[in-house]
Amino acid sequence: MPNISGHDIKLEIIRSRLKGEECSALIAGFVRACMTLSISRGGGWTLQLDCQSDEVKAYIADAILRMYKISPKSEKGVFEYRDCAQLLKLMGVFTADGDGIEVADSTDEAYASAYIRGAFLACGSFSARDTDGSDEHKGGGGYHLEFSVLSENLADSLIALLESTDIRFRKMVRADKFVVYAKDSENICNCLALMKLGKFVLKLNDTVVALSVKKAVNRRMNCDIANMTRTANAAGDVLDAIERIRTRRGLDSLSPKLLEAADARLNSPESSLTELAYELDISKSGLKHRFDKIIEIAADID
Repeated sequence: MPNISGHDIKLEIIRSRLKGEECSALIAGFVRACMTLSISRGGGWTLQLDCQSDEVKAYIADAILRMYKISPKSEKGVFEYRDCAQLLKLMGVFTADGDGIEVADSTDEAYASAYIRGAFLACGSFSARDTDGSDEHKGGGGYHLEFSVLSENLADSLIALLESTDIRFRKMVRADKFVVYAKDSENICNCLALMKLGKFVLKLNDTVVALSVKKAVNRRMNCDIANMTRTANAAGDVLDAIERIRTRRGLDSLSPKLLEAADARLNSPESSLTELAYELDISKSGLKHRFDKIIEIAADID
């Protein structure tokens, strides 16, 4: 399996330094995916962001400071921005409407890459379980990439944004969250490519190819073993019949053609039907017919 984790993906994302509208789109994706809003004592809106890791925390704080010239109050991995209605409008996350705040339209599809990167930093995860690739119904050999959000509207908007770039994700409910996910390698690779994570796409594709080859080899080995088992069982039945005839009537009681077939099987008990037919210069079906006749004769002996 590829040595890839959700943490690796996030570290690769935060190594990038975006400018202008792409940076705004990444911030918007991050904020919409992990924000909590509350009303402060003075009546203004307070925005809290759960950054989960110190690396993500530093990256997002720097991005917001560079773009909007504002620093957060920070405590235990959570950012807090007070009286944030104007900030949310600048981010393109929310628009003020009277005394309330409502969700703004999704970010422009032209900046889907940065927006999805921001959402992954906030609530994304990737896992790959050990597998030999035999569980084909699971798709891709045990991969799972997801975004876990609190809002169904946000889950739907993520799916719509991914679909606008021909990437197909599904939605399910897990506890109190809505999970947007993919388990097949094709859509996961496409999503990683959208996030400009080319080296992880290559890793995953290499593993998919390796698993496909392994599955093909396993199928061939299983087929060969099954054929060998069938050959051994069939040869055993014929040998048992020949021995029964030999001890009860003698092999001279067989016709010349059947005796020839019996001698060939006795001399090469492990050979396949094809090999014996070639040796006797007859068709495979013709030799099988002779063996069937020998088994029939043996079965009629009292």
